[in-house]
Amino acid sequence: MRMWFNRQGALLRDRVLRGRGAALPPALQAELTRDLGNYFLSFLLAGPVAAFLAIAAAVAANSLAAIFFAGVALAGFGFNITACDAARGNPGQARLIAIETRFVIGTIIVSIGLGGIGCAVLVQSTSLIAEAVTVMVTLAFLGVANGFGPGRPQVAALQLGIIAVPIAAALALYWPQPWGVGAGVGMLVYGALCLAMAQQSFQNRVDLLIGREAQSAERIRLDSAVQHLGQAVAVLDGNLRVVVINRTALDLLGCDAIDPADPPLFSDLLAAAPVMRTAEINHERFLDSAAMLVAARQPFSAVLRLDDDRALDLDCQPIPDAGWVITLRDTSGERNAIAELNREVRRCPVTGLPNRRAFLEEVQQRLAASERFTLLMVDLDGFKQVNDRHGHATGDRVITRVGFRLRTAQLGLFAARLGGDEFAVLLADDSEEAAHALARRLIDTIDQPAVFGEAEVQVGAAIGIAMAPHDADALEDLLRAADLALLSAKAQPGSQVCRFSPDLKQQSARAAGIDARVRAALRAGRIDVAYQPLVDLPSGRVVAMEALARWQPDGLEDISPEELVAVAEARGLIGTLRRLVLDKAAPVIAAIDGSTGLWINASVTDLRQPGMVTEILEELQQAGLPPQRLALEVTESALMTDEAACLANLAQLMALGVCVAMDDFGSGFSSLGRLRRLPINALKISRSLLQGAPTDAAAADIFRVAANLGHSLNLMLVAEGVETRAELEMARIAGIQCAQGFGLSPPVPATLIPQAIAAAQAAAQAGLPLRAAS
Repeated sequence: MRMWFNRQGALLRDRVLRGRGAALPPALQAELTRDLGNYFLSFLLAGPVAAFLAIAAAVAANSLAAIFFAGVALAGFGFNITACDAARGNPGQARLIAIETRFVIGTIIVSIGLGGIGCAVLVQSTSLIAEAVTVMVTLAFLGVANGFGPGRPQVAALQLGIIAVPIAAALALYWPQPWGVGAGVGMLVYGALCLAMAQQSFQNRVDLLIGREAQSAERIRLDSAVQHLGQAVAVLDGNLRVVVINRTALDLLGCDAIDPADPPLFSDLLAAAPVMRTAEINHERFLDSAAMLVAARQPFSAVLRLDDDRALDLDCQPIPDAGWVITLRDTSGERNAIAELNREVRRCPVTGLPNRRAFLEEVQQRLAASERFTLLMVDLDGFKQVNDRHGHATGDRVITRVGFRLRTAQLGLFAARLGGDEFAVLLADDSEEAAHALARRLIDTIDQPAVFGEAEVQVGAAIGIAMAPHDADALEDLLRAADLALLSAKAQPGSQVCRFSPDLKQQSARAAGIDARVRAALRAGRIDVAYQPLVDLPSGRVVAMEALARWQPDGLEDISPEELVAVAEARGLIGTLRRLVLDKAAPVIAAIDGSTGLWINASVTDLRQPGMVTEILEELQQAGLPPQRLALEVTESALMTDEAACLANLAQLMALGVCVAMDDFGSGFSSLGRLRRLPINALKISRSLLQGAPTDAAAADIFRVAANLGHSLNLMLVAEGVETRAELEMARIAGIQCAQGFGLSPPVPATLIPQAIAAAQAAAQAGLPLRAAS
């Protein structure tokens, strides 16, 4: 029986709860039924009042039928009240069907009761007051029941037939005319309006519920999408309460799921997050900044530090005319990777030492803190030869070993590799004594040989010292001071240490000035040439003149030939210097006679140029000087290179009849085996071998060995730097073919060449030098 009742009740509810002619979804029907709970108090108060007024009117009309229908109406109100009371809880689906059925039946019973009362009172009553009360109660019930709240359109249509039509007929028949007809028509019109109001009110509630249902479905879809995102996301409303937050975000913050019915403020959620309870984060500062940006509707980002040293990137983006979308991202791994990358870009990959960037940052920090410390710049000697002889792999191992030795030479040192074979060491002491002691210790430890497989490698070092703040209190100035000191140390033979002094800065400024002036003079061709005779010792005749570059700027200090050549070499202008000398000297020598030769100097840089031979031939042809009268003097170090371009140019010049002479033989470290294979036909013995030989037996033996070596190689020999009678005689005894030096003639300008030739020949033939022995 109960099942039949529930089934019939469900059918009744489907017919009563319909929207725009179609049955509503069960969920919406349930919402409409639950909505009855909001009208419990209205029915509880108004229902009995209306019923008792109807009973009073029935009693006043002395109509048993009216009293009967009043009891029916009271019973119907009882059904309505109990239905509304039952809907106030959270009843299940089956109970909701029973509640809706009870409410509809109650409403029909009330309508029957009120309609019966109205008809009975109007038919039998002789009391106008009773009739008026009955009609007013009926009108009020129709208006209240259908104009708002729980009205159902189908029930309203039934009420129109049960209440409005019978009462309208009774008014038309039993009230005085024409008032009765007018009242009846009015009752019908009012009933129709109530029906229309019921339909509109019901439809409004249905549309509202459908909208809520759509919003709920959309929210469910949104929540489902957010929950399945790998990114931690939270959605806030306009009041910054958490509307949606996914599991990923809750896990990052260590929070439990929020209560959708009472969502917390996002700031409260952060404050209560377990992973942020002891983290060093200024919540107040963060929230103040966030509040200003939120008020301005501006997107913003922040970094949240967690208890376990993790970092969360928080990004907040405003939703137009709504709330905010917040994304959280654990960037600890990225930050660690960036930190490691920063360490890597500040570290030498070969030695593991800090690199130039880290070194500069360290020096800058110490200077900013006004610390007193010493900077030692270290440059290795002989490292290029290690790479050339043993390969770059061994070179890297040497660099690594040197870096380790520098780092462990003394506790508390900051050692860095600046690049190539250059290192820097910072000593937290500005004592000159301590700095020099450390520098000597560093040189000693670097000088220790290292064995890599079968190779034993040894390198030296030069060290420049600068102290902060004594020598400089700015980064660039301190580095410049240390570099100047290092350059001074490298200019000295062996492993040396040099402390910066203001003189080094002055010397550097002078060198820079000389550099600029020499370059300008070379580009402008303002180079002079001096000529020094070469005397054939057997005959005593001058057979050649060596052309030497000279430059004496007007009104300025003289520039030595060594400085001139050094600047030309350093600036890649040595070829220009050779061309200028040849251009000026070739016509001068060509005009002397048909046998005097011209000797000029050439560098290894010049010899590498592919077009050198062609240039020389063109210059000789233009001056009218045959190639057989030209001799090129090449330094020992240049000839000892194995560069194919150098040797090919020399071989081509010799084939054209040009004499190639090794200059300053004995001042370097010639390989005798390679000397035999070099494309040369003359040997100029360095003055360093001749000087002192007349009075020193050992020196004399060395000089004779050098001369004998030249004879064995069938080379023409020239003794350089002859200054005394004894030196000239030793050269003759050793079988030297030619001699050159201040004892015969100093270099002279072109206008004094005839005098220089005469003086040199006279000195050679007489065996007496023009200058006394020193």
